[in-house]
Amino acid sequence: MPSSALRIRPLLALAAAAACIPATAAAQAQATGSIRVVVQAERGGGALKGARVELLGARIAANSDDNGIVRLASVPAGPAIVSVHKFGYGDERFPLTVRAGDTVTVEVDLQTETVRLAEVRATASYSVGLRNTGFLDRKKVGLGTYAMRADWERRGRLNFSDVLRRMRGVRVMQTYDGRSLLVPPRPSGTLRGCQPMLYVDGVHIHVDQKYDDINNIIPLGEIEAIEAYAGPAEIPAQFNATGSACSVVLVWRRA
Repeated sequence: MPSSALRIRPLLALAAAAACIPATAAAQAQATGSIRVVVQAERGGGALKGARVELLGARIAANSDDNGIVRLASVPAGPAIVSVHKFGYGDERFPLTVRAGDTVTVEVDLQTETVRLAEVRATASYSVGLRNTGFLDRKKVGLGTYAMRADWERRGRLNFSDVLRRMRGVRVMQTYDGRSLLVPPRPSGTLRGCQPMLYVDGVHIHVDQKYDDINNIIPLGEIEAIEAYAGPAEIPAQFNATGSACSVVLVWRRA
């Protein structure tokens, strides 16, 4: 497969991004390529595991593996903007162009970011954020199961999977090598073969049921609230457009 490569350094200027995004030709509408991103810490700090790489506007995302590598498949041919995020590091965004049948390889160096935690945290800002997402309204209706940061912080050091295990309609399985996988809530019945769906800040995140450790998809320290729904009758319509989801987990990050 042909491939092309480029290297992105911190503080990459995006002023010319708009000029790099011409209208996509109709002939490329169905064509796809792929993006391979290698995420490293600045100044030779080594590979970064668990960095979140997203193709903006396309709802395609994945986390970097032990070698700091992310592969985004089935990317529409044409211009794209990629976002790279990891807690404790500065975010990076950069434009690129994907050609049909091509794999674009990008190396990204993330700068460490000083994180200051306040002694006292005001509740107004996150309450407004959760109200805007509809979380607070859905919690009042009570069809699903809901958890907020204060609920798990009282229980000491936990992972994302530990919180999910206490939520109705969510089933987490641990593999022999210690990974935690999000699996269908029922192994049989009318929902046989369906897969649970995960949304982060309203964006559907593809989870590879064989390889993705959900604790690496998003650290619990970044999460403000979680809501979970079991079965089509509970799931809000906007998060089950096809009607095929057997369970949905919605994650809302801290502002």
